[in-house]
Amino acid sequence: MTKPLRPVLFKWDDDVMIPEPRLLALCRRQFVVDQTYPLEVVQPRNMASHRGYFASLHEAWLNLAEEHTERFKTSEHLRAWALVTTGWCKETDYPCDSIEEAMFVAKIIRARSAYAIIGRKGNVVKVFDPRSQAVYGPDAMSAEDFKVSKQQVLDLVATMARTTRGELNRNAGRSA
Repeated sequence: MTKPLRPVLFKWDDDVMIPEPRLLALCRRQFVVDQTYPLEVVQPRNMASHRGYFASLHEAWLNLAEEHTERFKTSEHLRAWALVTTGWCKETDYPCDSIEEAMFVAKIIRARSAYAIIGRKGNVVKVFDPRSQAVYGPDAMSAEDFKVSKQQVLDLVATMARTTRGELNRNAGRSA
């Protein structure tokens, strides 16, 4: 199995695409001379907003209402759960031959994925994997999807911390 190509930042000089100097070694490792590669334009994300989102999530996690504190080991666990709960996930069904096999499969999946939400209905294991909110990469969200998912996740976790998205953002900004 070949590794997926890592994204590379290029600069257009009105003739050719020139990779960022710091990424030249990566280009030499993963690209073959005279081979054609697709170039996909990725809309840049506001990195201050991106960092603020994670700070606000951490703030929410620190201030969860008591009934939620035991459930989420870290703010990343909270974020993954919130992404799934708000529908920003990939759902996969694993039909098994028996309930026992389904329980076994669920244990294997849990061991490989700390953030997946795993359920079982009879002999079918249902796995909900949160979508990646990475800036770059094959699974990266678009800037617009990130913006919408960020708002939905923060609205949800804010209610769990008995506050609002705006208050989370303000408090995260103060502690940064």
